[in-house]
Amino acid sequence: MKKIAVAIQKGGVGKTTMSLSLAAELALQGKKVLLIDADPQGNSTGTLLESFDHDLAEALYGDVTIDQVISATTVENLFVIPTNSIDRKGSRSLKTYRSSEAQKEPYIFVDLCDEVEKLGFEYCIFDTSPAFDAFEEDIMTASDEVVVVIKADAYSQDGLQIFKDNLDSYKKRRRVQNPKFETIVLNEINRSIKLTDIISEGLNAGDFNVVYVPVDQDFKYATIERQTIQQRGGKKETLDALKKLADLIK
Repeated sequence: MKKIAVAIQKGGVGKTTMSLSLAAELALQGKKVLLIDADPQGNSTGTLLESFDHDLAEALYGDVTIDQVISATTVENLFVIPTNSIDRKGSRSLKTYRSSEAQKEPYIFVDLCDEVEKLGFEYCIFDTSPAFDAFEEDIMTASDEVVVVIKADAYSQDGLQIFKDNLDSYKKRRRVQNPKFETIVLNEINRSIKLTDIISEGLNAGDFNVVYVPVDQDFKYATIERQTIQQRGGKKETLDALKKLADLIK
């Protein structure tokens, strides 16, 4: 099973949208895919599910088994481990786990993925929060590859450099090579803006695989309608970009 983390230490760049879209694209290609909503905001969960019985925090605390926490979605072959954006009663919420337990259990997601693989999943996609603390490091420990999402603006460029520095520091401290960082999604691009071309040239010079996703209002409508962009149907350029992204991480 291949494990992919979609990450960046910046909010508002479309990280959750790309996590959902990548997971859905792989599922539509016939792969059995699990999306883990590891962001306390629970936006992936809110898009894919109207209700659920158990969430990620319960699985991490050991209150439920992996098969109990996995929920089917309306997309064939796509499943999700949801996150409750509203804190559960008591102290056993995802936010609490992040702050008090994550540092103690660096291989928690490795163990979780081992159980997921036994259920026949071929891909596991992590939708992460805009942070890089012990919890995100635990996800990186379980991941084969990381995909970073940015926009064509100076702030995202800063976020990219900060993320790269933190990932390099993590690998040095842990003495590991994974996750690989080879792919960047440049989201909501507008070719009429000169800065887009400048940033594109810089990314290409860095030997990254760059996937260009255009501004597409159908992403917003799809979220409102609790759909993936593939279910709603976006621009051809958008759908082609998502197919390219899926091909790059296979």
